[in-house]
Amino acid sequence: MKKFVLCAVAIILIFTAKAQWVVQNAGFTNDTLGFYEMSLPNKHTAWAVCYDGKFGLNNGRFILDFTRTTDGGATWIPGKMGNDHSLQFSNISAIGENEAWVAMNKRFTTGGGLYHTTDGGVTWEQSKAGEIFDENSFPNFVYFKDKNKGIAMGDPNGGYFEVYTTTNKGKKWKRVPQAELPPVIANEFGWISGYAAVDNTIWFGTSAGRIYKSDNFGKDWTVHMVDPTGKFLNEIAFNDDRKHGVAHLRTNFGQTFLYSTADGGLTWTNLGQPANWKSSRITAVPGTDVLVSTAVSNPVNRGSAVSYDNGATWTEIEHSASKAVCRFYDEKTGYAGGFFLTGPPLIGGIFKSQIVFDKSNSSDKSEMIKKLTVTMEKITPGPQVKIYPSPAIDEINISLPGNMPEGTSIIKILSTDGKVIETRTSVATKLIRLKVNNYKAGIYLIKITNNDKIFSRAIIIAK
Repeated sequence: MKKFVLCAVAIILIFTAKAQWVVQNAGFTNDTLGFYEMSLPNKHTAWAVCYDGKFGLNNGRFILDFTRTTDGGATWIPGKMGNDHSLQFSNISAIGENEAWVAMNKRFTTGGGLYHTTDGGVTWEQSKAGEIFDENSFPNFVYFKDKNKGIAMGDPNGGYFEVYTTTNKGKKWKRVPQAELPPVIANEFGWISGYAAVDNTIWFGTSAGRIYKSDNFGKDWTVHMVDPTGKFLNEIAFNDDRKHGVAHLRTNFGQTFLYSTADGGLTWTNLGQPANWKSSRITAVPGTDVLVSTAVSNPVNRGSAVSYDNGATWTEIEHSASKAVCRFYDEKTGYAGGFFLTGPPLIGGIFKSQIVFDKSNSSDKSEMIKKLTVTMEKITPGPQVKIYPSPAIDEINISLPGNMPEGTSIIKILSTDGKVIETRTSVATKLIRLKVNNYKAGIYLIKITNNDKIFSRAIIIAK
């Protein structure tokens, strides 16, 4: 990743447009750093861990710097995770103002482990070296649901993924037996901080385009295919219902695509690259149906955006400053980490959310989609009409079964609020092709009437 200078114009933009983000000083004095991950254990506390913001996560120096706030961002206190510069952060899971866990890796080699602090990061102690992770391990994340109950995951070691759980504050870790984890694919591995957790449900992604899922905090697991072509699953976010979620997947050429699920990760839909979506990081806002994405690319794709329909469409919040990570405690408490730049003057690095989310938009649309789905199921006749692809970009295909092609088919395209956008007629045609390249990205309803038969289905149009 590259660093991007926050010029005076950018700073002015940040404080305008309803002050969607307020710049806060990360507290550093002598370095250029980026923020890779954050953890918010309560409304007043946030921890953020760093990487080399100048030369990137996998090319720069090994960074041990972190910063934290205990007063809602009024002040940030910097620190370092020890002095072993063969380590870098995989992620952080904070428990409170003074207590946090971090997973550390050694980048392109094995080793690392879990480290724990109870004094605000002044001192750190490695947790049970050899009992949890060893010289052949590559730790990807640690997550504590509360002070007692934690889980950690690493790349395959001994022929299967390393997954450990604890119920006694990390005093004792137990590796999940191989029999409880689906077999790995050849050369399959995970990604640092490539997981999501809601209550007792945990997901983590792999380099083979698969997602592992546990509904009982790691005791046993299932695995599901997100992308059969094997794109690398990097980022995962799920709403509180544990059903609706999204994932970033990347190709070997650096292309990033967004996928969505409405059944907890059992099946996935490729949304492509939706307009205004920010393709670096993504997070769910607890207590809402909202997703927020952020990006560091310059100048078009940096900034932040919000989605109220599980990633199908996005509204740009701003594109004035790079944001490498974003996390929320609730709808009123969230932070993003960009790049801390040495001066003089010293410039920011942390952004505190002032976003007012349109919750009615989110809840109303979600409820509408649920009702729409129920209605569709009621009016769908015997042999199913096939509509594909979804999401569509330029064209959709409608395949009519049975004797439907013998009559006249009236096709209506409706918006999610029930408004008829377009009506078309087809006579004695089995395969109907409709151009949708002029439509805005979003969710639409296709309604087909053929004699006394009515069929409806929602589709996604992506741009």
